[in-house]
Amino acid sequence: MTAVPPISGPPAAPDPGMRWIYWAIGGLVLILCVIGLITYDTNKESERAQQLAAELTQKIEQAGFTAPDQDILVRSLGDDGGAVCDDPAGALRVAILHDQISNGADFVGRRPVIVDNRIIAGEALILETYCPDELQEFRDKFNDLEFDDTIKD
Repeated sequence: MTAVPPISGPPAAPDPGMRWIYWAIGGLVLILCVIGLITYDTNKESERAQQLAAELTQKIEQAGFTAPDQDILVRSLGDDGGAVCDDPAGALRVAILHDQISNGADFVGRRPVIVDNRIIAGEALILETYCPDELQEFRDKFNDLEFDDTIKD
């Protein structure tokens, strides 16, 4: 048997003609980062957001719930209701809610259950405060659900 001689020699140098492509890509990424930093709006804590969060906190406490910290409401809902007001009665949102109010089985035994109306009352309070024009459509979508006092105090 003959041994294979090792391959020797320096590794191949990168093609100097390609160096400009690397610089162009790096420059483009840098420009996009600068544009992103300039256009990113970090001021969600406006005076209006503070005012709406205080109003929502008051409504939550009047309904008998424990209100989250006002800073959390300001950061998550902003001054427009955030994701809660983005098509709250749309097909995907309704499907997710129907999925969440089931008995928790994973496959064959999964079925809807009668839930407490407080399950959707929190979202209704958010809609009433941040986007009242969406509230009636939201209520119409969930009128057919059966509610009862199932949460014990």
